[in-house]
Amino acid sequence: MVKNNKTKQAMPLRAERLWYERLSTKRQDLIAIIFLYAVLLMLFNKIIFSDMIFSESGDNASAQSWTNAISNIEKTEHVEPLWNPYIFSGMPSFGALVFPRMVNYIQDYLLNVLSKVIFFGASLHWMIMPYLVMGCSMYLFARRLSFSPPAALIAALTLMLNPYAVGLPETGHGSKLITLSYIPLLLLLTHMLFQRRNILNLALLSAIVGTMLLAKHPQMAFYGLFVIGCYFLYEVVLDVKTQPVVAMKKAALFAAALILGFAIYAYHYLPTQEYAQYSIRGGGKTDVSGGLSYDYATNWSFHPLEMFNFVIPSFMGIVPKPETWQEANAYWGWMPFTNSYVYIGVVPLFFAIIALIYQRNRLTWFLALLVVMVIFISFGKHFPVVYALMFNYFPFFNKFRIPSMILHVIPIPLGMLAAYGFTYIAGIFHHAKESEILKLKKRLTTLILVMSALLVIGLVFNDTVYSVLSGFMFQKEGEMQQLRQQYGAQASQIVGQLKALRFELLWKDYVKFAIVTGAVLGLVIMYLKRKVQMMSFALGLLAIGVIDLFILDGKYINPKPQAALAEHFQVDATLQNLKAESDTSLFRVFPTGSLDQDNTMMYHLLQSVEGYSPAKLKIYQEVRDSCFTHGNMNVFNMLNVKYLVGQQQAQDGSVQTIIQPNQHYLPRAWFVDSVVISRSKEETFSILNSSNWNPRTTAIIEKELPAPLSKLDSSSAAVTKFNSRSMTIAAYSAKPALLVVSEIYYPAGWKAYVDGTETEIYKTNHILRSVMLPAGTHTIEFMFDPQKYTLGYMITQTSWGLTAFFIVVGLMRIPAVRQRIGMKKREERTA
Repeated sequence: MVKNNKTKQAMPLRAERLWYERLSTKRQDLIAIIFLYAVLLMLFNKIIFSDMIFSESGDNASAQSWTNAISNIEKTEHVEPLWNPYIFSGMPSFGALVFPRMVNYIQDYLLNVLSKVIFFGASLHWMIMPYLVMGCSMYLFARRLSFSPPAALIAALTLMLNPYAVGLPETGHGSKLITLSYIPLLLLLTHMLFQRRNILNLALLSAIVGTMLLAKHPQMAFYGLFVIGCYFLYEVVLDVKTQPVVAMKKAALFAAALILGFAIYAYHYLPTQEYAQYSIRGGGKTDVSGGLSYDYATNWSFHPLEMFNFVIPSFMGIVPKPETWQEANAYWGWMPFTNSYVYIGVVPLFFAIIALIYQRNRLTWFLALLVVMVIFISFGKHFPVVYALMFNYFPFFNKFRIPSMILHVIPIPLGMLAAYGFTYIAGIFHHAKESEILKLKKRLTTLILVMSALLVIGLVFNDTVYSVLSGFMFQKEGEMQQLRQQYGAQASQIVGQLKALRFELLWKDYVKFAIVTGAVLGLVIMYLKRKVQMMSFALGLLAIGVIDLFILDGKYINPKPQAALAEHFQVDATLQNLKAESDTSLFRVFPTGSLDQDNTMMYHLLQSVEGYSPAKLKIYQEVRDSCFTHGNMNVFNMLNVKYLVGQQQAQDGSVQTIIQPNQHYLPRAWFVDSVVISRSKEETFSILNSSNWNPRTTAIIEKELPAPLSKLDSSSAAVTKFNSRSMTIAAYSAKPALLVVSEIYYPAGWKAYVDGTETEIYKTNHILRSVMLPAGTHTIEFMFDPQKYTLGYMITQTSWGLTAFFIVVGLMRIPAVRQRIGMKKREERTA
């Protein structure tokens, strides 16, 4: 009896519940969501309240260029901008996932209406909203699983503040961020469908599947479908023996939701799928069919040793915003380069481990297996047993590159596991014996002592530790050889500087890790010793977790004024003259240096043979690889390149545009005297790169013409009208002749008409078009009208209507909804 009294006195007692605990569940959830919102206001305060931007370069500048070009086409031509003539001599806009019609209605409301209100009209409100969607979705999913608000907040913060995601706006990866934000919501709705197998949950899941797919990042969307696909397989496998009928219902409803969701996606899917067979995503490097080449796809593979980044962010020398040459080369991992922290956070990682040890159940097993699968896939070529299997046999998987990108998903299962771990510790006095609690306290105390010892050793013997570690760490494979080629005898000194910097970065992050981990473990031990109350324990952990992630997140948030982006595209006199000339004549430019990486020419509405897009036309990439890199002027001539454009630094330090005229450029359309029939790609490029070939007189085609050609004594061709989606040419030839047009060959949409009658377009010089004309004067029209685009739009609109109908029907079946709108029960109506 005495023993029991002592136990009761040792338990934390309160006279009454805290005010928060006396609130209703809905009010507790509202306060938690307001907390998530407040955290975002603090994190992005300059973006929101000072209306600043994340960055003025890289993909942000490229996105601005696309926006400017597309807007110009809409305003001046009053057509849907389906073809962009300002990049790569012309390509379909949907090849870069640019679509003129807004059909993503849920996203449109979230990012263009709701976010504008709650983030005070900041210009980049739409890029902050996805973090709130992530946080709220994770929180609601955890609450759906009956976790307490503090446990759910730990799960939410794990994803919402993950540095790997927070770094996306700075690099301009908005579509990737938006798509990622839907994945936890997708998992929540899949879980709800499996728990309550009804038409409402089916329709809601369909709507979010469609919304995610329409968010314009197919690879991240694929990972979202992969997550719920794994969950589906796991559930069905566990149910098929014990509850076969339930398993069949789950399978049928899940399949129906995916089918309807994909139908919503048709507006984007059909034209891009058609385009894929013509792009490098459908053919990899220039000689691989059906997808990317394995080597190209696995360039950014995550090496197993880089998993140390999960706890020590700069273990591999990562610097988010390098300012010096050494910092830019500090990364010594296996990827070509990276500045992204794949960091989880001490709080979620610690409690996830606790869950795996003490809370193994049906869902935690799934979450653990998902973590393993994600990590194995991220290894790419470093673990081909999994990656190569999926690359070769899994649908669509060989269209994607950068295996490490899937690590954006890992905070989702780890965050949910952390909720389980926190719940175990929070309720440990109710389900664990005193001996078990004592054992756990001893283990945590030992861990603190070990980490403290390592910290002291590092501080006292810092030089010795560096000497030992630098013998086998801090240097890339082949780095010394590369530096010797660049710097000769100074290579050893440079390697020494890099090693010292890499060790310094590792050591600083270890000190932070030790301090944060010590704080977490200390707080847990105090709770286990009943020194702090439950609410103080939870608030302390949340504070530590936020601070831990804020420190790293802040390195990715370097706001710039709005004017910085405009300065990036500043116009000098040379560019002004080029723009003025392009208003009255038709020509292209060949930009060199950095001008071709951020689509500067496109921003200024100058038609360019270069640019940046991750999904270029395959035939165009082949010509770039084979001809552009060798400075083949014949190819530049046939592409209507009138000027070579570059930049140089003036004496006053300003950057000026310089141009070099090309005197031998060809017009946009001309007649040739002869043709060469090429039977293979190798033969085509052999001719293209031959000094004897003249594109002005000879065309390379791949099939026989209906009539032979002969040298023309009299001919003319002039472009009388040019728009992005149409082109009219007035031509005359004394004999039957082949008219070569310096426009890109793309058969899935472009049609040609001679005097109103459709005619065949010949693939010419590998990337251009030509049409055969009879003798005389003719009007030739080219029109771009892809049928898959129109069909996809119709399917998407119909599918949205069906989904909305199912949602209404599902809501009407809920008694509370029926009562709210005044509908009587069926029995009352028939009485």
